[in-house]
Amino acid sequence: MPPKLAKKSLWVECERCHSNILSNDKNAHVELNCSKDQVKCPFIDENIFYTWLERASAPPENVPRDAVMVHPSAGALIGAVIGKPLELKRDGAPTLVKRMWPSKASAPAAVILPAADLTGAWCSDNKKVTVSVLKDVIPQASYVNVKIKNLKKDVDITDILKERFSGHYVCVGSIFVYYYFGKKLQIEILNVKTTNEESVATWYVLSQSTVWNIERDKVQVVKKKSSLGGMADIVDDIKSLINISFDTTGFAANFQPTKGLLLYGHSGSGKTAICKYLIDSLDCFHIEVNGPKIFSKYFGETEGTMKDLFAKAVANEPSIILVDEIETICPRHSSASTEQERRVTSAFVSLLDNLHRDSSRVFVLATTRKPEAIDPMLRRFGRLDKEVEVPVPDRKRRADILYSLLKNLPNKVSSQDMESISDLAHGYVAADLVNLCSQASMKCLKRMSEAIEKEDLIGALTVVRPSAMRELLIEIPNVRWSDIGGQDGLKLKLRQAVEWPLKHPESFLRLGIRPPAGVLLYGPPGCSKTMIAKALATESGLNFLSIKGPELFSKWVGESERAVRDLFTKARQVAPSIIFFDEMDAIGGERGAGEAGVHERVLAQLLTELDGVVPLNSVTILAATNRPDRMDRALLRPGRIDRLIYVPLPDFETRLQIIELKLSKMSTSDDVNPHVLAIKSEGFSGAELHALCHEAAMRALEKDINCQAVTMEHFEHVFKDFKPRTPASLLKIYEEFSLGQRSG
Repeated sequence: MPPKLAKKSLWVECERCHSNILSNDKNAHVELNCSKDQVKCPFIDENIFYTWLERASAPPENVPRDAVMVHPSAGALIGAVIGKPLELKRDGAPTLVKRMWPSKASAPAAVILPAADLTGAWCSDNKKVTVSVLKDVIPQASYVNVKIKNLKKDVDITDILKERFSGHYVCVGSIFVYYYFGKKLQIEILNVKTTNEESVATWYVLSQSTVWNIERDKVQVVKKKSSLGGMADIVDDIKSLINISFDTTGFAANFQPTKGLLLYGHSGSGKTAICKYLIDSLDCFHIEVNGPKIFSKYFGETEGTMKDLFAKAVANEPSIILVDEIETICPRHSSASTEQERRVTSAFVSLLDNLHRDSSRVFVLATTRKPEAIDPMLRRFGRLDKEVEVPVPDRKRRADILYSLLKNLPNKVSSQDMESISDLAHGYVAADLVNLCSQASMKCLKRMSEAIEKEDLIGALTVVRPSAMRELLIEIPNVRWSDIGGQDGLKLKLRQAVEWPLKHPESFLRLGIRPPAGVLLYGPPGCSKTMIAKALATESGLNFLSIKGPELFSKWVGESERAVRDLFTKARQVAPSIIFFDEMDAIGGERGAGEAGVHERVLAQLLTELDGVVPLNSVTILAATNRPDRMDRALLRPGRIDRLIYVPLPDFETRLQIIELKLSKMSTSDDVNPHVLAIKSEGFSGAELHALCHEAAMRALEKDINCQAVTMEHFEHVFKDFKPRTPASLLKIYEEFSLGQRSG
């Protein structure tokens, strides 16, 4: 029978530093020159255990809730006794005192605590912890005063807490965690007393006889003053109307004041915020009327609810009635209107009339996104007779709103930087600017910074899309001028015609000239007219509305003209902006060339928008066509689309740059000469040059699917069958059109 092997010790003493280390870590400890890394190489030195913390989902059965589980071998080395206090420390976290409980099933160096009972820095991923025996005499607490977060003020759980935390060690500042009906409560110890008044101790032990007292917060209602930037002129006008309506003496008593106002504007522009600000600043009684809340399926109940609300407002005058989204309560009558909608509208109109008849000091504030969707009966004198538009904020309003938002947040953004940010935020309504600040705050937190900086706001601009552009906004490809080979003179002309007037209007004003209202790009197909427009949109950073000709036409009478009108209205709202018409000849074709109808009506609407009563301030028209000769001459006169730019077939230098740009993204052999390709491709358009390179690559794959590079031979083969497709007759049309414009 072989002799029994001696049981290997879990801990050994280091001969150099005399600390106790795990036998499995001895070699690593020596190689690292007696490393004191308590996570990689746990150790015990001078009765202090330097190790790592393990958070358990729940303690095993029969283990006290106030215990810390330690392996018996480690506990013996630091002199711990089962059930006696151990002191646990971690950098940046408050000290804990727990009862020692042995755990043979755990790792020799593990120190285990229930995760649900931990708070603050003890919940972090920092695993380092030191454990030692607490040798101080711990007196029994006779009284504890605690503060509990998330506990309703009328709930008393002192008996539950006394039972739950009996035997736990506490000090002033200790925090316990207790789950009350699924809600996590954090219990902070504010004060501890003992029967022995002469006893001075840091730690105390709770018992069944300890008296618990829950300190309640003294609820003090502080009315938060709201701030509203960029809307001062609108707020002042409305406030004056309300004050006049409330004044029933003096001059105001001799005429019928306005008692109803309709506030309209784009979604998110701040209509409801203005109303709430007015209610707060006037500090008067108010009632909110909300469509979904007052509507009932029972006959007459909706009208009764509305009547009660108005009666309550009259009884508490002076008061304000806020009707948000009034089109949901009083929609415009149509063949699809229900009997209930008609009854509710009639009841609302009658209640408005009663306010004048009884000289009630009640003012009605109504908001809507679509004033045309409201019943016209409401928009006459004596009802909602005053209408105020909340516009999409311009640069100055955006700067004011941004300032009012950022002043409530820690930031390092200068006033000059705020101006530059507001310049970039074309089309942003107030809600977008709130979102912008929220996204900037998130970026600030991710950087672990204490204040928002300009870079956070610029980064947020790439995330937040302008609401005012959402209906017509397209995802512009990331096309840069560098992606378009050659055409340097053309690019400069386009920037002069589009970017300069929008970005430097003061220069045009100083010289007394009017910038071009529109620009027409014309030339053969495939010469990058659309791509140039997209590059202009990307490089300029302006709002870009792209419309293809046929998109505006509808089979319904009047809908096509409405589409044109809405397009220009939207462009004015989000100015400075560019409206890009692709295939312009489909819209602006010459009148009288075919059957009159929707085409001529759309063209007439387009001409009206270009130089009608409503000016196109900071809105530029950019159009592209292959057939300028078919355009109506009225569109091309000065004051409309008056800047004509010819986009010709690429010359040698342009072809060379296009080919080099394309070849830089391909794998080609050394014998491929871009200069030779540029010479041989005389008459090719930009699109045909791309197709040439594509066909050469396909030819290479036809010969060998594993081909590593395209050779000159592949290009030569393509040149045999690949010819330029722009007919000479079309080029002659462009030449005659250019001569006609110069002579005209």
